[in-house]
Amino acid sequence: MPMQIKAYSSSPTGQGAYVIEQKARVAARERAENERAQKRLDMDAHINVNASKWRYPSLRE
Repeated sequence: MPMQIKAYSSSPTGQGAYVIEQKARVAARERAENERAQKRLDMDAHINVNASKWRYPSLRE
């Protein structure tokens, strides 16, 4: 009986899957950063810039 040799490829599909996974991670990271930036802008819009004028007494008299 001749011994069968199993041929293992360099897994181009594995490398392709890795590249796709990396691109998906980068896209998810960018999407999350954009969402955080938008949330920061929304939260900053709710800050009342005149709040300190009435909340803290003035030292000038």
